[in-house]
Amino acid sequence: MVSDIKGLDSRQASGARTGETGAVRSDSRAGAGRQAGAAARDDTVELSGVADLIATAARKLAAEPAVDQARVQEIRKAITSGSYTVDPERIARKLIDADSQY
Repeated sequence: MVSDIKGLDSRQASGARTGETGAVRSDSRAGAGRQAGAAARDDTVELSGVADLIATAARKLAAEPAVDQARVQEIRKAITSGSYTVDPERIARKLIDADSQY
């Protein structure tokens, strides 16, 4: 995953630097249509493989439906038929467990 950063002067990006999450490169290429005296360089940032994994996971999650419709239909049928039971102790336990995590 590469992002372009433009308009940096020589004090902000001087040569190649490498860090834990990727590399920053400075290319000295003249850009068309730039004002006279402006920096003629295109800088890029490359993120690590971890950033790619996060982006891939985010795309996969975004593609999944937010609600499991099959489970919703199953519960609806159980409620309609009268076979759906509520266990108040289980609900209370889950609420206490969830509250204690924060």
